[in-house]
Amino acid sequence: MSTVVSGQLSVIGSSTRPRIGVRGPGSGVRTVALAMFVALLGFSSSPVLAEPIRLDAAAVAARAVEVSDVVAVARERANATAAGVQAADAARWPSLAASASLGERSPVPEFSLPILVPGQSAVVLVPDITTTYAAGLRATQTLLAGGAIDSQRRAARLDQTAASSRQAQTASDLRLAAQVAYWEAVRALAARDVATAQVARSDRLLADSQALLQAGMAVRADLLAAQERQASATVALIRARAAAATALDTLRSLLHLAPDQELELADTILGALPAPPAPLAEAQAQALAGRADLEALGAQLAALEARETLTRAPVRPGLAAVAQWDLARPNQRYFPPEDRWQDSWAVSLVGSWTLFDGGKSAADRAASQAQQRALARERADLERRIRLEVQTAHSDLETALQTVSAADLARQAAAARQEAAEERHTVGLAAMVEILDAEAQLSAAEGQQVNVRAGAWLAAAALERAVGR
Repeated sequence: MSTVVSGQLSVIGSSTRPRIGVRGPGSGVRTVALAMFVALLGFSSSPVLAEPIRLDAAAVAARAVEVSDVVAVARERANATAAGVQAADAARWPSLAASASLGERSPVPEFSLPILVPGQSAVVLVPDITTTYAAGLRATQTLLAGGAIDSQRRAARLDQTAASSRQAQTASDLRLAAQVAYWEAVRALAARDVATAQVARSDRLLADSQALLQAGMAVRADLLAAQERQASATVALIRARAAAATALDTLRSLLHLAPDQELELADTILGALPAPPAPLAEAQAQALAGRADLEALGAQLAALEARETLTRAPVRPGLAAVAQWDLARPNQRYFPPEDRWQDSWAVSLVGSWTLFDGGKSAADRAASQAQQRALARERADLERRIRLEVQTAHSDLETALQTVSAADLARQAAAARQEAAEERHTVGLAAMVEILDAEAQLSAAEGQQVNVRAGAWLAAAALERAVGR
């Protein structure tokens, strides 16, 4: 409405161009009328309602991953491991450190060496310098670290692989949750429609019973049974509406949508069914080859193996090259010290070798090996659970697809029976109990059809996640 109003105002403004100093007959009346018209448009305008969002299962899964805070957390953790790779690579390069100092010392007696030569003053060996200055640059390059640098770089890359795999697994879990929420909403809406149809049939049955009672073709017990059926259908409708609202609220929350955002679900419960699954052995092999959580455990195990070398590095020889340049006042390398700026430099090779560390390195190595064995067993158990997960989802999907045709046929037969029972009751050939039984059977068949068809899509989503797609 606001867009339309602005367009109307622009047209009105262009057709009533003011002229300075000219007032024709009736111009004041036209101005007042125009002002009232514009004010009326302003009062009658109302905010534009948000357009409904149309979603299918794929769009729901994509949006859930896009807006999820959990996926964002996993992504940031993967970014942290990428920074850890850069930090590990930095250990290969030389380091350069700058230093500066300013000091104040208490005065001390000077020490001088007298020279027994006429005309020459004594040589001051230890002058009284109370203020000292120093600046320096120190470059260090590690030449040998017992394999620690290469092991740390390899472990950091494996940590990055594990974090990326965990991020992919988090996204996979969220896609499954989104599809489950979507198909649960489809199921709930279908159940609400079924309950609505049941109320309509019970209302019609109640009206027919009242008419037959007035015509003397039914008894009061028939009317009471129809009223009970109508009340029970109303209760079921209220519950179905609440369940549908809860399912849609869950879907909105998962997609970070406003609570009042209207949703249109592209799929219906009577639409197309998922494709039959691939053979079980093929699906299990695909899962073992492509599951991100299994890949993350494998990378974590390899990182532990790489870090085992780090436990050996402290007891291996190390070698580093060091270059130092100093500018100081006084410079202690000059003798005797003088209160003036002097520079000096030094280049050295520094070797180290820990001959005894109290058994720390051996204990760290034993702890690393124990963690590797534990993670290997955890990985083996995960493979077992993945096989079972794939088998269960595969069986659920096959079962659902096999029962869909039977559920559809049962619903058709129950609907035909209910219609025939109503016709027989109308002409006085069927008792009310026959209609109530037919209504109950139709309700059960409709609910079964809804559950079986929704279960097929839920099983298909679970199988997609189980195989790592």
